[in-house]
Amino acid sequence: MTLNKHVLLVENLVVDFPGMPTGSSVLRGVSLSLKQGEILGIVGESGCGKSVLARSLIRLESPAKIISGSILLDGQELTTKSQRELWRLRGRKISLALQDPRSAMDPIFMMGNQLKEVVSISHTGKSGKKQCNADILRKIYTLLNGVGIASPKERCRQYPHEWSRGMLQRAQLVMVSSASPEVLILDEITSALDPTISLQILDLIVRLKNEQNTGIILITHDLSIALEICDRVAVMQKGRIVEMGKVRKIFEQPVHPYTKLIVSCQGEEGCRGQLSEIRG
Repeated sequence: MTLNKHVLLVENLVVDFPGMPTGSSVLRGVSLSLKQGEILGIVGESGCGKSVLARSLIRLESPAKIISGSILLDGQELTTKSQRELWRLRGRKISLALQDPRSAMDPIFMMGNQLKEVVSISHTGKSGKKQCNADILRKIYTLLNGVGIASPKERCRQYPHEWSRGMLQRAQLVMVSSASPEVLILDEITSALDPTISLQILDLIVRLKNEQNTGIILITHDLSIALEICDRVAVMQKGRIVEMGKVRKIFEQPVHPYTKLIVSCQGEEGCRGQLSEIRG
């Protein structure tokens, strides 16, 4: 049996915002790894650096700046790539889905046109020729049906404001996964969704892992989500990863004081003050 290879290796990543005092980096020496077909959860309070990490991994960190460290995507060093080189990798090798799907959509274009633009790029053949328009549309309808969006032909004639948040989040998943990237970064994508829709989104994530063997980084503040679908979990506090390991071990045998507290406080609002008092 062939072991899944590492598709992402991050070593000692330090990220600052302009004007920050020395020693107060938003990411403070973050290291992590991700294998094919693995879901790695990144958990922690709001403001701990999770979203900055997500954007830094795909090199969309501006206005923040990578000060030092390494990001290896399938052996390619991303910190030294030009914007042109990064453009060729984004969407094809590594993709990011945002917490608010509306921010990923253009409000003045119909959903079908936006999906077509992404899917046509993703499905350009080896010869460099794009598929014909009819083939692309059929592909889009199939993809939308596959994520539970009924009447896709009619839906594609609508604008983003006519779609629910849950539908837009599923459409965003179609967009970021259409080229079967090796790494998919999902930043709080079940936030503000009702429980039923959240479960549907989580099912789609697991399908992507199983069907495409995608390595997935799932950023969430909801520990129950991490426990439900993640293989490993990294716990972030104040810009550092303070503990990382297999999900069951992290939840059942936490070592770091911060991890112990967030596990014991899960779902309890009164713990928020205690969390901020524990040093990273």
